[in-house]
Amino acid sequence: MNYQEYKAALANGIHTVYFTKVNGEKRKMDCTLNAGYIPEAARPSSDSQVKENTDVVRVYDVNAEGWRSFRIDSVTKFV
Repeated sequence: MNYQEYKAALANGIHTVYFTKVNGEKRKMDCTLNAGYIPEAARPSSDSQVKENTDVVRVYDVNAEGWRSFRIDSVTKFV
């Protein structure tokens, strides 16, 4: 999958991403970009400007209740 495909899938609901962190640790993360699952206080404001990096997907981790990211090239499984 590419950057846009991940973003489109994550906008539709919660998905589980399995990936390898930069330090080599394996990680499983349940995450989303769907505003319905993100608490209002955690949603980005409309005036926030984050430079888009198409190698990294920034997502809301529903278990950790915070924003996290994963590198596209480190994903081993996307469910």
